[in-house]
Order: sequence, then structure tokens, then C-alpha cells
Amino acid sequence: MNRKAIARIVIPLVIIGGILSLGIHYETQEDNHDPYPDPDSIKASPEEYVDRQVFVFGTVEGVGEEQNTATIRIETDEGPFTAEVNRFSTQRGVQSGGVVQVYGTFQGEYLIQADNIRVVNPAGSSTIYKYVTSGVAAILIMILFFRYWSLNLQTLGFEVK
Repeated sequence: MNRKAIARIVIPLVIIGGILSLGIHYETQEDNHDPYPDPDSIKASPEEYVDRQVFVFGTVEGVGEEQNTATIRIETDEGPFTAEVNRFSTQRGVQSGGVVQVYGTFQGEYLIQADNIRVVNPAGSSTIYKYVTSGVAAILIMILFFRYWSLNLQTLGFEVK
């Protein structure tokens, strides 16, 4: 192999290695940058976080329209748990299966007094829509790319057709 072919293999590997090492560093330092307890900690010892601000993602399991409450399922490494969210406006158009972000005060007994709620996916079918749309876009991009470019295995590079 000539030097150019080796460089075309080594340089991307070095870049990928650098990106992976940055990801590993971020994962090890994540707790130092996040002021909110993670769902694993809340599930393990909920009494420790009473009257503290929390920020969680959850899947809506049910909405109590009259009481402005919702029950959400929060995923953790040890398995999911459910929490009741107060001040949950039914005007948000969230259905069961939808995903929300909840910022508020943890009241204990897995009860969160919401200060702010953001809808990530209004229904479970939104996730399927996002994946299908992304897949179609990726296929179209690949078709357009290979319409104008071809892979040369001798030089390990792309060439204009």
C-alpha cells in the first residue's frame, strides 16, 4: 500500500478515536455538570430529594383532566417507576404513550409539583414517524450521493462519475 492509502485509513481512525475519547470523558464528568438528580438516584432513595428541583423525562401513562395531573413512567437502569405530576395542563395535547420533560419540585412519594412541562412526542406514534422520515431522508441522500460519486477501491477514495 502506498502512503496516501495508509493516510486515508489512519487519519479517520485517529479522528474517530478522538471523538470516542471525548464521549468517554463527557460520560465520566456528566454528574459534575448536571445540577439535578438522575432518575436512578430518585428511585433508589426518594426521601433524600424531597423539596429539591428535579428534571426528568417520562412516558405519559394517564392524564387526570379534572385534577390537572398526569401519571408518567420514568425509565432507569434498575427498571421503570411511575410518578404523579401536578399542574399538568391538559391543553398540551399529550396522549398516553407521549413523552414529556418535567421540571419541578419533588414532593416525595413519587410526586412532582411541575413548574414547567415540555412535550417531546405528543403520542407514541410520533417516534415511528421520526424514524421513518429519517430513514427515507438517508436513502434519498445516499441515492443522490452515489449518482454523482463512485468508490474507487484502489485509492480508497471517491471519484466524480
